[in-house]
Amino acid sequence: MTLKMELVGEEVIKPSSPTPNHLQSLHLSLFDQFLPPTYQTVVLFYDKESEFDQKNLKEHIIGTNLIQRLKSSLSHTLTNFYPLAGRIHGVTVDCNDEGVLFTEARTDVPLSDFLGNPRYDLLQQLIAPSKVSDPEGMWPLLRVKVSFFRNSGFAVAVCVSHKICDTTSLGMFICDWTNAAKGNVLAVNPTFELPIFYPPADLSINLPPTMERASTLTKRFVFGSAKIKELKSKASSKLVTHATRNEATTALLLKCMMKASRSKADAIITQTMDLRARIPSNFLSGKSIGNLFFLPTLKENTEKEIELHDMVFKLRNNKKELDELIKEDSDEVGERLMSAMLSRLYEMSPEMETFVVTSWCRMPFYGANFGLGTPVWVAADSIDKTQVVLVDANDGEGIEAWVTLPEDDMFAFEHDKELLDVAST
Repeated sequence: MTLKMELVGEEVIKPSSPTPNHLQSLHLSLFDQFLPPTYQTVVLFYDKESEFDQKNLKEHIIGTNLIQRLKSSLSHTLTNFYPLAGRIHGVTVDCNDEGVLFTEARTDVPLSDFLGNPRYDLLQQLIAPSKVSDPEGMWPLLRVKVSFFRNSGFAVAVCVSHKICDTTSLGMFICDWTNAAKGNVLAVNPTFELPIFYPPADLSINLPPTMERASTLTKRFVFGSAKIKELKSKASSKLVTHATRNEATTALLLKCMMKASRSKADAIITQTMDLRARIPSNFLSGKSIGNLFFLPTLKENTEKEIELHDMVFKLRNNKKELDELIKEDSDEVGERLMSAMLSRLYEMSPEMETFVVTSWCRMPFYGANFGLGTPVWVAADSIDKTQVVLVDANDGEGIEAWVTLPEDDMFAFEHDKELLDVAST
């Protein structure tokens, strides 16, 4: 299947109210400033065929009503998320209300055909192309593309600068935007206090380089709820009696990725952990915007096959280690976490294989209702060359894993019998 896209329009959307003078400069936190100029991207798919006849469909969806509602509510939401309408200069965001990019497009492919074979290369065509002129001046920091399918349905792709937002921040933004689209009061009231928690660093600090990789492939693997139940049973042990669905799925994916690796170098495994629910609210708001994460690491030998329950035990221990770092002395928790992460990063070398796992499960994306119902499917865009992004399946029980690997490794990975016993493509 091919996907021919027709560009309908493109517009810069600015905040509905100007940003006050005292908020027009925001320092990037330590880890924000070292992140590459990439985007966190989610694509939300909506199918209205069952709820609207063709006359209403044309009026409410294909017509201007929905687009105008999205633009107006986006402008309103940007008054709260004002840094997204600015521009990055060095380690500072100039919150100058320059605006965000809004693109409208349509295709002659029915939504049902696309969802029947949602290939990663086709997904990329639903995402607004980057307008980055240079890494330092990354703009726009937020870009949205609304794509209408033939007969019924549309997709909303939201891309936000990873130097400002992590996945939780993206979820908070979408929550406020959908509230505004329905005429409701904005619920998030975000804060931008992360530079206080992770203070900016001297620019002379350099993070260690990672292994240079050849071209990569990204593919989706689907774990149904029944198969996850079986996997959880296999991944549990006396040490971890009840492996979670995330732990069991992550352990299997990592095991198969290491088996498929052709480098045979030592591997560094890191699993992104959101800190908002772990840090006491008197030290950091749960509505903080930014990359509020902790990156624990595991060092493994890719030539030695690891058992699922052993990997789950190690992943669980990483969580306990984080809990201990937080409990020691809350007054210095940010400094302590920052120091722990930096020390682990400096243990890495360019020769090491790196596997990054991020879970988007339980994020609010399936509740994103712009006033015409909730998404029938949610897709993530991988931002790293060797990364796993876990997303809820649309039943809320299964998991979809977007896996990015070097091409040769992907061929071995996607034919792994242990993986195919529990996952479909």
